[in-house]
Amino acid sequence: MREGILRVGNVQLESRGAGALSVREIARELGVVSSAIYRHVADRDALLTLLVVDAFDDLGDAVDRALDSVSASGAEPRAALAALARTMREWALAHPQRWALIYGTPIMGYAAPAEQTTVPGTRAMARLAGILAAGSLPSDAVGSASSGLVDELRVSAEELGLAPDPVLLAEGIGTWSSLVGTVSAEVFGQLGTDLARYGAELLDRWIASTSARFELGPAVLR
Repeated sequence: MREGILRVGNVQLESRGAGALSVREIARELGVVSSAIYRHVADRDALLTLLVVDAFDDLGDAVDRALDSVSASGAEPRAALAALARTMREWALAHPQRWALIYGTPIMGYAAPAEQTTVPGTRAMARLAGILAAGSLPSDAVGSASSGLVDELRVSAEELGLAPDPVLLAEGIGTWSSLVGTVSAEVFGQLGTDLARYGAELLDRWIASTSARFELGPAVLR
């Protein structure tokens, strides 16, 4: 039943967006009574959470496959960075509504439960942090972080299984945000009609600048 709910729910999501999801329509599509569905998803929020986790895991799986392939080839960290970024862009373009669900405008009245979404939601971010940790930042690249931020970053590093380097982590958060923003600008049509066709090139520039900043080596261009 869960697989059917995810399949039909994702079809609904991709065809009309998160705001139009309907548990009752999923039941009709699956040919079961609504009560059968509600045993698995109690309400719309539970359905949204199921789809959020599924989207994060699907994206995380795609990133893992790409990075495993790069690792098997013995490539340097800059190649891993390129593989991660390009995989995220390709996944987002293939699944724009699922990308919007996890990285777009928050859905009014819905708050994703952290206990269910934090682990899948940080998979790709953790892989990026691991790549950046293989490089380094110039000593004068950034100023010192506040003690409060350092404490929170150390907790986050422990949760993600990363080395507790607060400066690298702080820079990593900014780098992650800029990657999501770069991809989202293309997916959501924010580049405008003239720049829309240059999404891949703009991402390559992000790869190049990030590789240089973290001293990962020259970016791998297509």
